[in-house]
Amino acid sequence: MQLTRNLVIRSILPIAVLGVVLAGCSEKQGGTPTAGSDTPTTTGTSAKPTTTSSSGTSGGLESFDACAAVQAAAGQLPLTEIEPNGKAGCDAEFGTSVSLGVKAYPSLGISDFVMGPNSKPSDITIGSRKARKVGAPAGGTTSSCAVTIEVTAKSRVDVVASANASQDEACDAATKLATAIEPKLPK
Repeated sequence: MQLTRNLVIRSILPIAVLGVVLAGCSEKQGGTPTAGSDTPTTTGTSAKPTTTSSSGTSGGLESFDACAAVQAAAGQLPLTEIEPNGKAGCDAEFGTSVSLGVKAYPSLGISDFVMGPNSKPSDITIGSRKARKVGAPAGGTTSSCAVTIEVTAKSRVDVVASANASQDEACDAATKLATAIEPKLPK
């Protein structure tokens, strides 16, 4: 039974995380589409500057290590199977029935989080930061939840959870992990 439960969780979590990742692809660029060229060009003042320092819009998330933050939280929470997921993400198991994913978005704020058709958002506070809890996030199931934490107006960290039993269980685990990693986020 445990193997089947973990298999179901591992099957559902990537779908929920994919929805959150796709939410990160929602930034719109102005301009007119044209045929490509091998030479990069920039016209007028519409080009957006790239910021890599912690004083920029990213809030220093380029150097945020999601797995180190999750590993540090493992002393407070029942976290196991902590594994990197891409450059800015980390996956873990919470107890025996919830799968979690943590991902940093250096150029997207909580207002950029894309909701699904059945999403249930509510504004909350994690530590001293603005946050949003979203039941059934884009691409997620009714037993999934996301907590997105504001680092700056244009950067955030998402904690996405998928539970076997209920959305409440997923939201509880996501909120607990978000609260535990919040002190590790750049100020």
